[in-house]
Amino acid sequence: MKNKLNKAILTFCASFLLAGCNKVLDKTNLSAVGPDQVWSDVNMATAYLNQIYGKLMPGNTYGGANGTDEGVPYQKQTNDWLRGTATFDSRNTFGIYSDIRTINILLGNIDKAAFGQADKDKIKGQALFWRAWAYHSMVSNYGGVPLILDAQAPTTDLTTLQKPRNKTSECVTQILKDLDNAIALLPDAFTDNDMGRIDKGVAMAFKGRVLLFYASPLFNGLGGIASWQKAFDANKAAKEFLDAHGKGLYSTYSKIWDDELNKEVVMVRRYNYPQATYFQGGLIPLNWSKDDLGADRPSLELVNAFPMKDGSAWESQARSYDTLSFNRDDRFYANIYYNGAPNQYLKGMRDDKTYLWTYFTSITNYSGTTGLEGVHNSVTQDPLWSNSSFYRIKAIDKTIDKGTVYNAAVDWIEIRYAEVLMNYGECANEVGNTSVALDVLKQIRGRAGVLPGTLNNYGITAATQPDIRKAFQKERFVEFCFEGKRMDDLRRWKMFDYLRALPQRHGIAVLLKAGQPDVSPLSDINTVWNRFTATVITTDAVDIAIKDQYYIYGIPKSIMDRNPLFKQNNNWGGDFDPMQ
Repeated sequence: MKNKLNKAILTFCASFLLAGCNKVLDKTNLSAVGPDQVWSDVNMATAYLNQIYGKLMPGNTYGGANGTDEGVPYQKQTNDWLRGTATFDSRNTFGIYSDIRTINILLGNIDKAAFGQADKDKIKGQALFWRAWAYHSMVSNYGGVPLILDAQAPTTDLTTLQKPRNKTSECVTQILKDLDNAIALLPDAFTDNDMGRIDKGVAMAFKGRVLLFYASPLFNGLGGIASWQKAFDANKAAKEFLDAHGKGLYSTYSKIWDDELNKEVVMVRRYNYPQATYFQGGLIPLNWSKDDLGADRPSLELVNAFPMKDGSAWESQARSYDTLSFNRDDRFYANIYYNGAPNQYLKGMRDDKTYLWTYFTSITNYSGTTGLEGVHNSVTQDPLWSNSSFYRIKAIDKTIDKGTVYNAAVDWIEIRYAEVLMNYGECANEVGNTSVALDVLKQIRGRAGVLPGTLNNYGITAATQPDIRKAFQKERFVEFCFEGKRMDDLRRWKMFDYLRALPQRHGIAVLLKAGQPDVSPLSDINTVWNRFTATVITTDAVDIAIKDQYYIYGIPKSIMDRNPLFKQNNNWGGDFDPMQ
């Protein structure tokens, strides 16, 4: 049975009172236990740690692509950030300080706990990792925040709890210190019921991610705190450690999310039915879903970014959108569902013996207020079609049907080996090691089924540092689509000008030609594509107007009201410089 690390609220295991609890992930209601008891028993201390996992371990992404160029907005509902109307109150993640307090309580007690040193080290190492994780989640968004490293004592005098912001560089220094200390304490791997816990490889990989982020143009290394060389060294160390412990690229890209705990999995949130599930209704076509729709519909920008089987760009030669799905690399078919694709990726599709067809028999308005207007086909019953004509496949639970959309249980891989490899390659390019960078791109494309070609370059033509940098940006777009990485990539590369230049996201309007009959439920696009026309359409309510101001988010007014020492960022009218 899968490990249940994802359960945030742990209820007390009565058998613990009889000394019968021997699984460290058994559920425990810590509010019914005195503080001394928690630190006198390894099972109780581990149960306390599990609360931290439940709050901070990320899960399957849902709708994040709607706010980036990965996806299109449902019925042109462009968000405030892309419209350029967001304010400093539009994002508030400071509630994570309550989790930091929980971590600090653990760290303040674990050294004096009444059990063996080996168990203390494992618990402490995991807690240090999660404190680094929590602070990075804030600092990467807002810049420096108050560093609170001890659990503050409860008091009625709230002024004694107020602290000024630490510099961003000071916060990143502490994040790296916590990670180094965690790496020194954590085991190489966990086994059995503990699989999915944070081990040494996870902490090393995350350190590489952190250094890459702050070395990138947005923070530009923070005066050497996170130089490209340090980022390269950290990612190289993580890669070599993972290599030595059996990790690597999983041979079949389409199976990464289906084959649990394969060798590509580095950091993972385990799910299982019925104890640990999530909702995926809005991610799949409404024919086989309920209660939500329109989340993570792939944009034409993403669809066009997938290379051809020979590694060339889809737009490198004259092509028709009627043949858009022909001869793409393996990642295209593992991530994107398109009209008439013979991939019956959902149980409901297999049960209904159908492929998904969404097209119009007539279109009266290509740019209506909420999208296309016209008469929809009868092959699929979905009256609320994807605005782009595409659907997401990645990390979808393929056993789900209309009655079970709340029971999805596909493990979420937060860090996979491909990310560590790509981070390593990107840093290699920035320190001048272009040969290593190009080799990484070839490995990624080779696993994706791209053919090496006569030059053994997998379609990669980049040779200079700037061109290789662009190649990594494009490769990350397709390799990590729908994995929650795109906005951070756009921010750290300072690419909002690219978003504004689109100037809207796009899809295609698929129209049955006059006089052509409806296709049958099992018609394959390869045999009937000539019955349709495909017209590029815009999918946003207005042109994208995201502001450079949004690279660093503003501090919500409610936070500053509670703590007058907490100053606003200078890009939002304050005097705190988040770039120091």
